[in-house]
Amino acid sequence: MKPKTRRSNKSRRRRSTKLIVDPDCWGKNKPLEQLWHDLSHFLSVVIIYKGSMPYEIVKLASHSNPLGEYATDPRVVAILSAHPDHKNAYETALYPRAKDKTVDYVITHYDDFFKRIPTHPVKTLMVPK
Repeated sequence: MKPKTRRSNKSRRRRSTKLIVDPDCWGKNKPLEQLWHDLSHFLSVVIIYKGSMPYEIVKLASHSNPLGEYATDPRVVAILSAHPDHKNAYETALYPRAKDKTVDYVITHYDDFFKRIPTHPVKTLMVPK
């Protein structure tokens, strides 16, 4: 009979993906850059609805608590915004996936470009992947 050998119990580690920052991405897709500028400076958010009206870009300067009124609305599927802790998000997350896509395409296919924040109290809030 063969003696039993112990296998090492290696803990599973999540592989970190290296973020590739492409500084040359600026100037290639001006409408997407303008949307990102508004999102990252908290000038506006994109509200995604279910039903006939697909989305709405809301300027934040005119509202005192914009996320509060949309978070309780049952027609709202997602709120697209930028997270302040996610630095270089346009270069690392949004532009490499979007490239020359239109702003309308990026917003209507938001699941491909944005992810939900699991710890945020507003469950519909999404930031770039």
